[in-house]
Amino acid sequence: MCVLALFAAIAQSGLLFAQEAAKPDAPAVMKVEPPNWWVGLTPDVMLLLSGKNLQATHVICNLREVTVSRTQSTGDGGYLFVWLKFAPELHSGTAVCRITTVHGETSFELPLAARSQILGRNQGLTLDDVIYLIMPDRFANGDPLNDEPAEFPGSHDRGKARAWHGGDLRGVEQHLDYLKNLGVTTLWLTPIVKNGATEDYHGYGAVDLYSVDPHLGTLADYRQLVQAAHKQHMKILFDVVPNHVGPTHPWVTHPPMPDWFHGDLEHHLTAASPLKAGFYGKQEPKEITNDAFESLVDPHTPPQLRRNLTDGWFAGKLPDMNTENPAVVQYLTQNSIWWAEVSGLDGYRIDTFPYVSRTFWEQWHAGIRKLYPRLSTIGEVFHPDPTVTSFYQGGRTGWDGVDTQLTTLFDFPLYFTLREVLLNGAPVGKLTSVLRQDSLYPHPDFLVPFFANHDTTRFCGEAQGTAARLKLAFGLIFTVRGIPEIYYGDELGMPGGRDPENRHDFPGGWTEDARNAFTKEGRTAAQEEVFEYVRSLLQVREQHSALRRGKLWSLSSDDSTFIFLRETEEERILVAFHAGGTARDLMLPLQETPAQRTTTATPLFGPGQADPAGKTMQLHLPAQSLSVFLLQ
Repeated sequence: MCVLALFAAIAQSGLLFAQEAAKPDAPAVMKVEPPNWWVGLTPDVMLLLSGKNLQATHVICNLREVTVSRTQSTGDGGYLFVWLKFAPELHSGTAVCRITTVHGETSFELPLAARSQILGRNQGLTLDDVIYLIMPDRFANGDPLNDEPAEFPGSHDRGKARAWHGGDLRGVEQHLDYLKNLGVTTLWLTPIVKNGATEDYHGYGAVDLYSVDPHLGTLADYRQLVQAAHKQHMKILFDVVPNHVGPTHPWVTHPPMPDWFHGDLEHHLTAASPLKAGFYGKQEPKEITNDAFESLVDPHTPPQLRRNLTDGWFAGKLPDMNTENPAVVQYLTQNSIWWAEVSGLDGYRIDTFPYVSRTFWEQWHAGIRKLYPRLSTIGEVFHPDPTVTSFYQGGRTGWDGVDTQLTTLFDFPLYFTLREVLLNGAPVGKLTSVLRQDSLYPHPDFLVPFFANHDTTRFCGEAQGTAARLKLAFGLIFTVRGIPEIYYGDELGMPGGRDPENRHDFPGGWTEDARNAFTKEGRTAAQEEVFEYVRSLLQVREQHSALRRGKLWSLSSDDSTFIFLRETEEERILVAFHAGGTARDLMLPLQETPAQRTTTATPLFGPGQADPAGKTMQLHLPAQSLSVFLLQ
C-alpha cells in the first residue's frame, strides 16, 4: 500500500514532472517496445525504452505482480532495457514504472490486456490452402487519405515506378470477395511495418517494427483485415524480416547495444558468398539469380566461407541484425509474438531465411510455437538445388545439430525448373527430376510450388511467356503436391519485366483506372480467359481431395510430357501435362501401377482425352495443354 500511495502522490505532482523535464540532464522516455503486453501470455517480457538520460539506478513498478528482474542502459542513456517478471495472479491493467537516475526521475506505462479468444485465430496452413501474394501498395487504394502521410511529403506518385502508389490495407479488405471467388484461401502481404524511405513501398526497409506504415493504414486497419479474412474463412500471412532493418532505422546511427548489428555503418560485410562456382565444379552462371548457399549446407566449409552470408548487410546496405546477441533474439521473438497476439494472424512468411543463423531460427520458432503451436512458417531460400533448400526445412536436425523448426519452404527448385521448361524449352523430364528429390525433405507435401513472385520477372513479361504456357504453369502448381502460391495479377496474365516492372498496379484498384479487372465486365477477353482457367482449375482442386492431399506417383515423363497420379483411399486423379507444340497420342502402361484396373477415365478439366483399355490407357493430348481425369 505504501508503494501505491507513493505513486499516487507523484502522479498528482505535475509541477515536479515539469521541473524534472526542464533539466537538460533529466531522464525522458520517448518510446516503449513492445508498447503493450498480455496477461498470461508469457511469464516475463523484455522492454526496450528509447529516450535520453536513461542511465537508471533503480526501476520499480506500481503493481505488486510486476517486478523488475534487471536493467541495462547504454553509455549515453539513449536506451534502457528493462526485464519484467509477471506473477501468475496478474490481472489486466496498466503497469506504471518509475525510473530513477542520478539526475532525476521519470516514468513509463505498459498496458497489460486480457488475451482475445483463441478460437479462429493463429490457424496455420493446411494442404487445402491456396496462397495469394499481394504487395498492398500496388493492389487497391481503399483510403485515399493516407496516400501521402504528412511525415512523407512527396512520397506518392503513381507515375513513378518506385514511388508509393496509394494501395493500402483497406483496399485489400475491400476485395476479399474477388479473391475468394478466384479460389484463394490465404493472403501473403509483403511487410506492412513502417518504412523510412520514399521508395520503400515494398516494405523491406523497416524503421519501426511495432508500427504499420502510415501509407498502408493503421494497426486497427490491419486487425480489421485479419478479422474480415477470418469471417470469409481465409487466412493471413505476415511477412517478417528478422535478418535486417532499413538503412534509415534510428538504430543504424545509434544502436541499443554495441553489438546490436553485425558490424556498423562504416564497417560491415556484404551478404554475398565469397565462393566461385568452380568451388563445387560448376560453371559460372551468365546471370546471377541466387546466392551460393552451398557453403552454408556443406559441413566441411570453414566459418570464413559462411560469415559473409550470415553476417553481411543485405545488398551491402541493409543493416544485419546480430542474431547471436541474446537481447536481439528476445527482441525479435517478442516482436513476432506481439504481431500474432495483437492481430490473430495465421502464419509467417520469412524473408532471407538462410542469411540468419539456424540457431536463431530454432530459438525463434521455439518461442513462437510454445504459444501458437498451429502457426505456420514459410521460409524463402532462393536457390535451384533441392540439396540446398531441403537443409532448411524443420523436422530434423542438420549436420550442425540444429532443427530450424521451419514448417515449410517455397519450392524454388521447382520454380527454376518450371520456368526453364516452359520459357527456355528444357525437357519436361526435368520436372520429374526435381520431384524425385522430395526424399530430401522431412515434409515435401507441404512445399509451396509457384512460378512467380515480387522478386522475379513476370511470367508474361518473358519472351516465351504466352497465355498457353502461363496456363500450363498454373496447371502444374495447382495439381502437383504442396500448397500453391499465386502472385497478384498473374491470374490476369499481367505483363512486366524486372523490378520494378514486375510490380505494376492491379487494374481497377484505383477509381481513376480505365478498367476494373476485379469484375468480369472490366476484364479484357484475354484476362478473362486466364482468370476463368485459374478459377475453374482451383474449383476442381477444391472438389477433389486427391489433388490436395493425395500421394504423387510419376507414371510417364519425357521431353514434352509428364503424366502423374494423385491418389488417396477415396479417389485417383490422373494429370497429363503436355508442353509440346503439337498434339500427341500416347499409350500409357497401367500394369503394376496405382492406375491399374482402371475402367473409366472421366474428364474433370482440360481438352485431353483418355481411353482405358485393360493394361493400357490411350491418351490424346492437344498441344500445350493440361488435362485432369478421375480414374475409376
